[in-house]
Amino acid sequence: MSRPFRRRGFTLLEMLIALALLGALMVALNTFLFSMGELWGSGRDQRLFDQHARAASALVRNAFEQATLGPGASGVALKDVDDGAGTTVPRLGFLLPDAGRLADWPEAPLPDVDFTVFVEEGRGLVFQWQSRLELERDITDRHDTVISPFVTALRYEYYDADLKEWKVEDEPVNEPGSTAWRKPARVHLVFKRGALEATKVISLPIKRSGASTP
Repeated sequence: MSRPFRRRGFTLLEMLIALALLGALMVALNTFLFSMGELWGSGRDQRLFDQHARAASALVRNAFEQATLGPGASGVALKDVDDGAGTTVPRLGFLLPDAGRLADWPEAPLPDVDFTVFVEEGRGLVFQWQSRLELERDITDRHDTVISPFVTALRYEYYDADLKEWKVEDEPVNEPGSTAWRKPARVHLVFKRGALEATKVISLPIKRSGASTP
């Protein structure tokens, strides 16, 4: 007749070894989690910066697109603008029938809003706007909307037919043999915040006919 099986308990040595292994596992797990937390935290600023650059660029791109829609659309073009200091400077400009969320009106919203785009040190990328129906248009200060405080430069990309290459200019250029401003094919928005930097390229849409989007 066989002896009944008896479950043997852990010896003191086995328990000490098990506790040591468990402790080592917990230390390794804590170290892994802490390291992952450091990596996630260190990339947080970069992720937020990239998200902001994408969102601001999308807003600008959408405004340019809206300026090309509808039978009365004028598209996006370079024009001479008074910068408020008695100097005329070239700026990208466009007309929107409705400024929408781009405008924070001091009073009731008005239609037919002229926009110009520029970068100002300390403020970033700015949309300056004014309705064509404002009664004191010639003497009233224009309204500003800061699109992104992190944009430090607005650059202009042109195709050089002679060299058969694309060139990015810090300032707009004139048409060959003319004082008229040459419309760039694309613009570059340079975003900077501390050590973080990104450049977003926006193609200037071609004016097209058709009903405007709601």
